[in-house]
Amino acid sequence: MSPPEKQSQGQISETHDLRKKGNTNLLSSTLYSLQTLYLFTLSDHSTFVTPQTAFGIFGALSGPVLTTNPSPDLFTIAGRLPQTLLWTWLNTLVFVLGNQRLPESAKEDSLNKPWRPLPAGRITTRQATHLLMASIPLTFVATYFLGGLEETVALFVFDWMYNDLGGSDESYIIRNLLIAAGYVCYSAGAMRVASGHSAFTLLPVTYQWLGMIAAVILSTMHVQDLKDQEGDHSRERKTLPLVIGHWATRCLIASAVLFWSIACPLFWGLGLAGYALSGISGAVVATRALLLRDTGADRLTWKLWSLWLMGLYFLPLVKDYSVFVRFGAQGKYAENLALALVYGGAMVRLYRRSV
Repeated sequence: MSPPEKQSQGQISETHDLRKKGNTNLLSSTLYSLQTLYLFTLSDHSTFVTPQTAFGIFGALSGPVLTTNPSPDLFTIAGRLPQTLLWTWLNTLVFVLGNQRLPESAKEDSLNKPWRPLPAGRITTRQATHLLMASIPLTFVATYFLGGLEETVALFVFDWMYNDLGGSDESYIIRNLLIAAGYVCYSAGAMRVASGHSAFTLLPVTYQWLGMIAAVILSTMHVQDLKDQEGDHSRERKTLPLVIGHWATRCLIASAVLFWSIACPLFWGLGLAGYALSGISGAVVATRALLLRDTGADRLTWKLWSLWLMGLYFLPLVKDYSVFVRFGAQGKYAENLALALVYGGAMVRLYRRSV
């Protein structure tokens, strides 16, 4: 073989290696960016993403209890789980980007959550701001097609008040009012998406139920502040444990959790099953809040509080579980049971990964 031909083959091989290396670098960069986005929202998966996705799915499945859908289909609504999850996650991403990019938040996270992208050095403040500016219109457009656009716009306003206007640091009352309002928006928006966007609407009783959920959040959300006292103190944030003391806060949390564990089933006129669903988990949360007081225990209590909250979200389905009756009456019991187990397993794995 002549020297020019050998040189040509060498150039081709070198070009191939460069392309392969470039593809590998692109893949690594993409995975790194996706992991960074995941880390931004990680600690809020068990606070917003999973519980509010569950609220949307449970509410849609309850059919005529909360929506104008007289006979919801289990698998039609289960099929909307990805859209509902996407809606909730995108709105959460906008919120956490607006919060974590702030200098005082980065300082707090260096103590409480050093693995987050900014304190870990995965991204700069300027890059986080650019990402926020890109995510806002993206979320707006996405929710235009998914549904829940009005709730997204309201969340943008509450995000701005909480982060940029300092609502998170003003007082524990203002902070918790904004958080409660945010939960209502997340809940209503997720239910609209899960119900089928414009196919069905929410009933007046739904807004009463959302008002009760807001009161639940307002009176029990302090449970998340118990585990973050060191970071909150460094930021001079006026959370309830730092204002009135952690023991008084624990007493208030326990009392409120036990109260709502009775009031919520009472609202729906449920029997023993409804009270057991909320009462057992509520008693666990209340007992832990009073007796187990180290940071690790408070972190687990907060996660159990999220599970208790999801139990409250399930109560409308206890009121009207006809969607499951229709599901079982289709005749294919073994097939239906297998599909239900797969769907239930997916929900459990989603929650376990979020915490």
